[in-house]
Amino acid sequence: MSYERLPLEYRMSSGRLRLLITMILLATPAALLPLLTIEEIPTGIRTVISLAVVALFGWLVYGSRRSATTADIKAIGVRGFFRRRRVAWEDIQDIRAELNPAAAMQSAAPNYITFVYGRDGRKLQLPYVDDQHVSMEREMALLLDIWTELRGDDWAPDPQAAVRIDRRNARQAALLSGMSWAMLGFLPLVVIMLVPLFADLPEGLESVLSPWAVMGVGLPLIFALTALASYRRSLRNI
Repeated sequence: MSYERLPLEYRMSSGRLRLLITMILLATPAALLPLLTIEEIPTGIRTVISLAVVALFGWLVYGSRRSATTADIKAIGVRGFFRRRRVAWEDIQDIRAELNPAAAMQSAAPNYITFVYGRDGRKLQLPYVDDQHVSMEREMALLLDIWTELRGDDWAPDPQAAVRIDRRNARQAALLSGMSWAMLGFLPLVVIMLVPLFADLPEGLESVLSPWAVMGVGLPLIFALTALASYRRSLRNI
């Protein structure tokens, strides 16, 4: 039985944790140096702010060491910086490994991350269950087996939950699509905005191509139209 391997705990790798601690140790003096060299700041305020900075960085180290994805006989959960969230095995609708949108912009980000979907349609990301910390194929197979064994013999997928999940994913995909197209459209809009500087245009057209009109209207319009098109396209496939 796969559930005999419980409890499970996934944490930040020791190498990444050491790198984080090193960065915080280097950042702490850099953050305090300007504060300690400004003589106009009263000693009391300087002391309070210094203690707050040290406490903040210490809390970041503590939170990073403590945060984890956990699984026991009753539920799978996440212990984060601020709170704990748990989803009972019988309430889980799906466990999925998905492409990480941040990977396109951050070289250090994992390519695949894992989510648990609940009955309310919300998804809970499982920290450290990703392709940088574990073997995704192995751990996904293990979690799916445990879920199948512990969700109960009378478990059945909730049709309403499936609709809520698909709609939520459609909204997120629409936001990403809108932001992507807005970023792609930024440079062409800049070129359009510069046209009045190099060409004589009628007064009415010149006001239309003003920086405020081009950027203030153009970017939101590109975002809204592409996001709406993506959302409607996704809804047709639900």
